[in-house]
Amino acid sequence: MDRKLTVICGYLLPALLSGIVFAQIVAPVKIEPARERPIAESVQGYGTIEPLPEDNIPVSANSPMRILEILVKPGDKVKKGQLVVRLERDHSIDVAVSKARITMQKDSIDYQRAVTLYDSGVIPGVKLENARTDYEVARADYKLQKQQLNYAIQNSELRSPIDGIVTAVNGAVGQIADPSQPILRIVNLRHMIAIIGIEIEDLRHMIAIIGIEIEDISSIKVGQDVNITIPNLPESPLFKGTVSKLNREINSATQLINVWVTLNNPDEFLQPGMFAEARIIVKQDSTALTVPRSAVLTDQQGPYVFVIRDSTAYKIQVRTGIGNDSLVQILNGLRKGQPVVYQGNYELQDSMKVRVK
Repeated sequence: MDRKLTVICGYLLPALLSGIVFAQIVAPVKIEPARERPIAESVQGYGTIEPLPEDNIPVSANSPMRILEILVKPGDKVKKGQLVVRLERDHSIDVAVSKARITMQKDSIDYQRAVTLYDSGVIPGVKLENARTDYEVARADYKLQKQQLNYAIQNSELRSPIDGIVTAVNGAVGQIADPSQPILRIVNLRHMIAIIGIEIEDLRHMIAIIGIEIEDISSIKVGQDVNITIPNLPESPLFKGTVSKLNREINSATQLINVWVTLNNPDEFLQPGMFAEARIIVKQDSTALTVPRSAVLTDQQGPYVFVIRDSTAYKIQVRTGIGNDSLVQILNGLRKGQPVVYQGNYELQDSMKVRVK
């Protein structure tokens, strides 16, 4: 009898203890159902805000001339064609114009007199032709001198080439303006560009020279949407832009690739030189089946999640799509509404009992 009891205990005790241990392994987890919602994958970069090249205009003298008057100051709004700087010009051209006008008027009178005398038979035709030639030469010279005067006036009266804002005044009254140095700068702030430096690892699908398959090139393309914020401003609004240009070479100093982003600035909030953060939307789906990023784990077979059914966690291999900092798109393996574990899943095993917190 004792022998039978010992045998029975030998079988039952390990099984009983195993059941007790198994009953104690109930993992606490947090779950969230798989949901359909918009998702976007982006590439992040940093750079500076600058005006468009055609809206960033230096105003300079065409030749060395003394500055007589600067009619604007930094921050002033100006209209296209508005006089902004007056320079001292050579007035000898005025005298030349007056002389040319007097000569033309005299030759005109002589020519009219020659016509009358020729019609009366007093002078021969050759004298009439000489008088006409003198008048035409004088008229051409007067026209040329006037053109030179207009050119001199235009050079001495510098006008704004665009509507915009004066951002800098570098010249001073009394100085001799250097044609190679702008006297002032005028910028139109309605349209801006953000020159964003993208890290190479974020652009591994951009260029073939770093050893990727050719069909993987161009994760970033001209025309893609970009969200711009100004990180130095705590309540910076979100600016929408588009990729307008891609550099095809790496900056040797920064090891970054520059991407140009154009964006509207109707309220002129953005200013040249601002530090900008950009997220370039490279992929997006408005009705993607998504789960929290922390819900997706990876093993040798690929990505997987744990779904909960009857207080039990089941491991399911999935195929993922678009991903960002918080969400991952599930292309295959899950149905809408299935509860997946997003916290406490690292300790789970297939068919393990769980307690939802």
